[in-house]
Amino acid sequence: MQRLGAELGVDPMAVYHYVPNKDALLDAIVEAVMADIDLTIDDPTSSPEERIMCAARAYRDVMLAHGNAIPIVLNRGPRTPAAMRPVELLIGILRDAGLSPKEAMAGMNAVAAAVRGIVAMIASGEAAPTSPKEMAALAEAFPLDEFPYLREAVMCSGEYEDEAFDFGVRALARGLVAGAEGRS
Repeated sequence: MQRLGAELGVDPMAVYHYVPNKDALLDAIVEAVMADIDLTIDDPTSSPEERIMCAARAYRDVMLAHGNAIPIVLNRGPRTPAAMRPVELLIGILRDAGLSPKEAMAGMNAVAAAVRGIVAMIASGEAAPTSPKEMAALAEAFPLDEFPYLREAVMCSGEYEDEAFDFGVRALARGLVAGAEGRS
């Protein structure tokens, strides 16, 4: 609170006029980020897979738009009703797809973890290199006789931040939906 007060140019005690403690401040930050997710993007007439993809992209895009808040959102997660609205949306999509409440919760956590993982990699600069020169240098760093599949895959990789995200989340969405359809 002292650092926040100093950054804002006010007495640290003035911050307590708006939030009672550090936990409430962190919850407010997470809530502000989560509230930026456009819940109207969900189209119930689309396939469950497309609805999951749309929700995942919206979550990713908002997280990346709030780069300074990423560590707080990743470490704290949503805890307030306003911050939980996107969570409710995704669980609803999964329930509409035929998942049980328990499966929908697990599916929501899996999708959220995939999004958070990619966001954390992008934000930290740990995402795979995307230029052809960087890809070639990475591939050549591994002996061909020991890593033939890795070298082949690295050389064929597309833009990590978009293609890999879509591929991974779509595979996850397909698996979740197929699991529900398999019981029907």
